[in-house]
Amino acid sequence: MKWSEQAWERTKPIYNKILTMPFNTELSNGTLPKEKFIFYLAQDAYYLFEFGRTLSTIGGRMQNAELVLAYSGFSTGAIVAEQRLHESYFVEFGLPDKVEPTPSTLLYTNYILNQAAYANVEVAAAAVLPCFWIYKAVGDYIFARQTSGQNPYKRWIDMYAGVEFAAAVEKTIGIIDQLAANANAETLEKMFVAFEMATRLEWMFWDSAYRQEKWEI
Repeated sequence: MKWSEQAWERTKPIYNKILTMPFNTELSNGTLPKEKFIFYLAQDAYYLFEFGRTLSTIGGRMQNAELVLAYSGFSTGAIVAEQRLHESYFVEFGLPDKVEPTPSTLLYTNYILNQAAYANVEVAAAAVLPCFWIYKAVGDYIFARQTSGQNPYKRWIDMYAGVEFAAAVEKTIGIIDQLAANANAETLEKMFVAFEMATRLEWMFWDSAYRQEKWEI
């Protein structure tokens, strides 16, 4: 069994909770309050910038030129694609000019940046995989349950269930399995831990958006 298959099995209980959390359930049926979605988009814009930095850092640490180019492409592609999505919703809903990250957003971005800078590159790559894979899986799940084109969040759903994003996710998973194939047992376990932690942080990110999390002090 490939490393990616093992990782998915280990984190499936978390993924199942992500599918049924209020944010994604209401987004799926189009009843998510607009203010919660705007809050989410603003936090996602902050996350996206830090995610791009993370991918660039990981790419710069790769020893294989092909992988350096791949992560550079992931960085650019993720930022450009999601910025286009944000801009379309900005026109429709309006987004704040300045975003203060919530505690959950800051925890997530600091975690992946730390892994990118200090962990083994295989572990760092595993830590950013859930952002690709979980989003794709959730997008597919929600897309399959759409019964009409009236969902106000259709553009979000279509992007993460789209062919272009699917290709990026498939490529990322292939790279991780390639890295895992040459890793020792200790590194493999650290990769599993990083993947699971980032999956938990994905849950926290959506949950914090639904609660419109604020700093208490």
